[in-house]
Amino acid sequence: MNCIIVDDEELAHHVIEEYISRIPFLNLVKNCYDIQETIQVLQNENIDLIFLDINLPNISGIEFLKSFNKIPDVIITTAYDDSAVQGFEMGVIDYLLKPFSFERFLKAIYKSYKNHNNSKILQEKNTQNFLKESFIFVRFNNEDVKLNLSEIKRINALKDYIIIYTESRKLIVHQTMKSIMEKIDSENFIRVHNSHIVSLQYLQSIGKNNLMVGDERIPISEKYKAHLNKVIEKYK
Repeated sequence: MNCIIVDDEELAHHVIEEYISRIPFLNLVKNCYDIQETIQVLQNENIDLIFLDINLPNISGIEFLKSFNKIPDVIITTAYDDSAVQGFEMGVIDYLLKPFSFERFLKAIYKSYKNHNNSKILQEKNTQNFLKESFIFVRFNNEDVKLNLSEIKRINALKDYIIIYTESRKLIVHQTMKSIMEKIDSENFIRVHNSHIVSLQYLQSIGKNNLMVGDERIPISEKYKAHLNKVIEKYK
């Protein structure tokens, strides 16, 4: 993670530099002593984390935060505790009161590390979902029909065919439930019965043995009930 120190006190730079040197995944890109210098670095470098003092010349750290819509993770480092609430309201990762120990510093770092990696995972996942799962093609009426996954409300098995229900149409496709599940491999769809797949996006309510998708009541089989409950627990 690339980071910068923004502080007008040389001693603060030395302390934070020493702490940074103990953490293998942190890379100190620049020592900044005012906001103007900080802005130049942010424009020219890829920065993941800022160690920001509050009391700076010309413009305070809080005013700096207010002036930017999107900035890297920020850990405030200050000798004053009167801006803590304001800082957290603006989304800072942590608020360290000087002098702070390495243990307290490390705790703040891991908050940023976790946030940084979760964002990367989410970004990669969203990209993969778009590339792999945003739409499919199905054979219908002798044509390959493009179907956005966000359109699909539910899928019903009918012998060697499946019926795909959307808001505006119904497509009967020569395909198995197993093969369609592989195509729509997504957290947005769940099989609740040998004959039924439903979209969580359109799921209205869940009862003991059935659920509602729109105004349709769909049975839940014992075979899939445990998995359904596990998925739903994520959203509680």
